[in-house]
Amino acid sequence: MVVLGIDPGATGGLAVVSTDPDRLPMVEEAMLMPMCKRGNKNIVDAETLHRWLLAWSIDQVVIEQVTAFGMGLATAFAFGRSCGSVETVAQLICPRIEWVTPNVWKKHFQLPGGKRNKQASLDLAKRKFGEMPAWSLKKNDGIAEAALMCQWFLDRNARM
Repeated sequence: MVVLGIDPGATGGLAVVSTDPDRLPMVEEAMLMPMCKRGNKNIVDAETLHRWLLAWSIDQVVIEQVTAFGMGLATAFAFGRSCGSVETVAQLICPRIEWVTPNVWKKHFQLPGGKRNKQASLDLAKRKFGEMPAWSLKKNDGIAEAALMCQWFLDRNARM
């Protein structure tokens, strides 16, 4: 099974995790959310995202269900636009999409909540998936969280 995890937003990330009965889940490829300039705004580069995902035969997509609570209007609009772009591309490559709130998947791994705990996600991703250059940079916490959402999905479905 190949699962795509998506931490949406401008500082988010994507991870493609594969598994089969003979081995543990493995991060096949990961990247920061691709962004491009449109005027003076940064937006999700949906074309790059779509091209990158077409290289994979994705069986399941897991997207973090986020809210714009507490954001200013302009920031919330930009965030919603990013999330909409990501969801649209995900729907184009795979009809099986599941949304999960940060509270649910982080509770599964007993991770502390909040944006200030980037290192906890990076450390857990390193323990779950082994060494990767991405785990050594704090800016890659979105990649780590995308991979961990894939693991959450696989763990949850293994019990069903």
